Amino acid sequence: MLSQIKTQQSFINGSFLKKIAAATMLIDHVGYLLLGCGILYILPPGDPRYEMCHFLYRVMRCVGRISFPVYAFLLTEGIVHTSSWLNYALRLGGFALLSEIPYDLMRVQKPVAFEGQNVFFTLLIGLLTVKAAERAAGWIQRWRIHCRGMGEPIYGDGWYLLTWMTAIGLGCVAAMLLRTDYSSIGVFLIVLLYYFRQEPLKKCAAGFLWMFAASGRMYYVWGFGAAFLLIYLYNGEQGSRRGKYAFYLFYPAHILVLYLIFCWLMERGGMIP
Repeated sequence: MLSQIKTQQSFINGSFLKKIAAATMLIDHVGYLLLGCGILYILPPGDPRYEMCHFLYRVMRCVGRISFPVYAFLLTEGIVHTSSWLNYALRLGGFALLSEIPYDLMRVQKPVAFEGQNVFFTLLIGLLTVKAAERAAGWIQRWRIHCRGMGEPIYGDGWYLLTWMTAIGLGCVAAMLLRTDYSSIGVFLIVLLYYFRQEPLKKCAAGFLWMFAASGRMYYVWGFGAAFLLIYLYNGEQGSRRGKYAFYLFYPAHILVLYLIFCWLMERGGMIP
């Protein structure tokens, strides 16, 4: 049944997924900042409007769970198809720095804060983790071929697994130390999606179970389920490349706009009708 649906829904290409990820991220941030940190902060808990806004807040945060898995998947596709992973990493790093002030403003209402770093840092660490594991695994493979030619003992695939586990561990530790958005959970998801990139069903099932278990919130199940269903239905095509950098710029730009709206809302305070 799923394979039939996947064949029919050929419009789900990379460009479509980017639009879905951007839209759901916007919904998530509106819920987090304008509702969670704004209206719900102003309204007293006994107010009937509070319950309605709190329900809407949970719905919007659930919808927002679609965003990161899709971005993580698109990153793994980018790793596979990019002509230069180093340029890709530099691009992610540049936008990570550009986005940090807007992110800090949204998160703690300060222009510079070291309590947490934006999601571009998570994506960058995920990319570096994958490439480090691949490079190290390649060195081990060449060493094993050399040993075979020299007639020396050849160790099993345990070294290959150990290489990946070491790279994953270092990547997760780096994300935790930097306190990036999604932290080690996000880095491990990126590696998971990349490792199973040629097995769509296994990739999506493993990713869904990991994110749902790591989130610890039951109502997120619908958002994560929708995310990995969209990923499963991906048709393997990149789609339109128009506005490529607009998707990168959308992240800091929309956060900054939402923060300005938040400031206006907080200035009004209890004057909400």
